[in-house]
Amino acid sequence: MTLAKSLLLGTVAGFAAVAGAQAADLPSRKSAPVNYVKICDAYGAGFFFIPGTDTCLKVGGYVRAEWQYTPSQSIMNVSAANAAALGLPAANGPAAFITQVGGSQDTSGTEARGRVDLDARTPTALGTARTAIRLRAANTSGIRNAGFNNNTAGGIASTAASATAITIEAAYIQWAGFTFGVAPENYAMMPSIMYTANAWAGFPNGMKQLAYTATFGGGFSATVAIEDRTDWGYTGTGINNTYNHTPLNGYSLVGNLRVDQSWGFAAVHGVVGNNSYQDSVGNAASTLNAGVLGGISDANAPLFGSATKTGFGIGATVKFNLPMIAAGDAVWFNVNYAKGYLGALGSNGGLNQISNASGRRVLGGIQRIDSNLVVTNGSCPTVGGCTIDQTSGWNVGMAAVHYWTPQWRSNFAASYIQINPPTVGPTANGGTGANGLAMQWGQGQTALIAGSLIYSPVKDFDIGLEVQYMNMKNKVQNPTANFIAQGQPGLNRDGFTTHLRIERQF
Repeated sequence: MTLAKSLLLGTVAGFAAVAGAQAADLPSRKSAPVNYVKICDAYGAGFFFIPGTDTCLKVGGYVRAEWQYTPSQSIMNVSAANAAALGLPAANGPAAFITQVGGSQDTSGTEARGRVDLDARTPTALGTARTAIRLRAANTSGIRNAGFNNNTAGGIASTAASATAITIEAAYIQWAGFTFGVAPENYAMMPSIMYTANAWAGFPNGMKQLAYTATFGGGFSATVAIEDRTDWGYTGTGINNTYNHTPLNGYSLVGNLRVDQSWGFAAVHGVVGNNSYQDSVGNAASTLNAGVLGGISDANAPLFGSATKTGFGIGATVKFNLPMIAAGDAVWFNVNYAKGYLGALGSNGGLNQISNASGRRVLGGIQRIDSNLVVTNGSCPTVGGCTIDQTSGWNVGMAAVHYWTPQWRSNFAASYIQINPPTVGPTANGGTGANGLAMQWGQGQTALIAGSLIYSPVKDFDIGLEVQYMNMKNKVQNPTANFIAQGQPGLNRDGFTTHLRIERQF
């Protein structure tokens, strides 16, 4: 019995040893890693499912560092002491014809900018529900500061101190063809491929709107939108009129008809809305800048009663893809006409070269203060004491991109804008006295040419250098004898500016 037990135990031990040896030779099987991020390819590259939902999210943005240099120019020093010799009000006259004086102007500036983009999409029975937000933060100094102060007696104050600003470029919901919130503007169709703004419509900060887009098939689509009027116009030039923000006066009606094909796209676009200045009769505390009405800055004066004009803009844009030249090549053409809607002719970006913010830096300090509404005769501070008309203008422009190699490309732009203020009588808003506004800007012509060379060591990483030349020719209505004797400063000026930009997108 003892022998049998020993044999049995030995056999079991042997089988256990063999089984253990065979198990050691088997490959190890670890548990599969948990897949926390699931790719969502229904809306293109970069989207992923938010865990636990059927919503797809894409995260993007960019970081940019940019340096600008604009050589200084000197024409003449328009100070409070000699402004009267030009027929300008001593207090604010230099705002219209002030000139930069060598050492008292910034000639360079720096900007560091970052932007974060979020794009969330969810399928519904009536199409995709999309929610998007783009937040931009920038730190600027010198000539890159949009808040450049030129209304300084004896010259232009330096703005070397750094300034920081946060901007909502987009915050909108799209669903069933509708768009609600701050979204890209529906009139402007030209690309933002240049480092400086050009003489065509552009709204880098987006537009508050309620819009509907219908798609007809075959590449055809149409959009109609109600846009907030306060987002139209140039930054800081007086083109943004002062008006009551009512359903009639506070909004613009915008529409476009567009066709997209393999060769590019073509579109016609239009905008219409009211220009209104209103004030209660006898309410002296409610004042409006009569100088902005006239096109030249002046002391505040009350405008009694109301004045309303219907303004409009109409334009066309076409793009041609040029793969036969090089992959990625394209060219755009644009033409517009506007009356009372000068925002349809030029970008309202803070660094637009024809705006109050920086145009004067390029042209030695000369700036135009053009307004949609202009006092043409009489005096506005009295009831029914003045007549008002609208400023008109037109522009043409082109932009192009060419790839020399997959890593080297150039952007080009050329544009021309002509502003035509209405004819102003010699006694408009008080005549030719110290506070009169008889001397007005006349026709203005601005030509812009720009080109760049950009190197991309890897995809979405650009190092670019751009140079832009600008020329402005002006006329003056009812010039004073002293203004003529001083050589009519600022009637034909040119200048250039350069930008170095390093940008990484993600």
